[in-house]
Amino acid sequence: MASGDIVGIVTAIMGPLASAAPPSAIAGASTPAESVPVWEFGTSADQFLDCYCTLGTNYAGGGITLRLAWTATANANEARIGAAFRRLADDADDLDSTSHSYDYNYADLTAPSAVGEVVYDDITFTDGSDMDDVDAGESFILRITRDQDHGNDDLAGTFQLLATAIQIRET
Repeated sequence: MASGDIVGIVTAIMGPLASAAPPSAIAGASTPAESVPVWEFGTSADQFLDCYCTLGTNYAGGGITLRLAWTATANANEARIGAAFRRLADDADDLDSTSHSYDYNYADLTAPSAVGEVVYDDITFTDGSDMDDVDAGESFILRITRDQDHGNDDLAGTFQLLATAIQIRET
């Protein structure tokens, strides 16, 4: 598979049982107005989102680049966004009794120049333990978070992740 090709798909998205980023929608300006689904990461507490994914059999073993499409309710400064993998290995972890320590890769993402504009940003992972050793054909949980109390996060508004615009590409 060539670098940059999409090698994974998101099959479901939901918040974890605690500290979840809530779902919402942005109303478009057309008639009738579009409803753009987003997940909102606010400024008062770290929040999380779980994306249930499958890495395609076309994955050749390189790194992964996540491309996130997002907007914000503010148009200045940066949001500190992290992402981490949890491999769902064949006949290995018991989902209801095995805890997982998510090891996040972070990126400081600059707000769009105007409220409501969409920005596309990447978070990268090297092959192997950086992505919890997920292999071709396996399912995994991709957890996304906003580290709103980190010194590099000074976005005064809500980070809004477009729910259907997460791309999983081979690096």
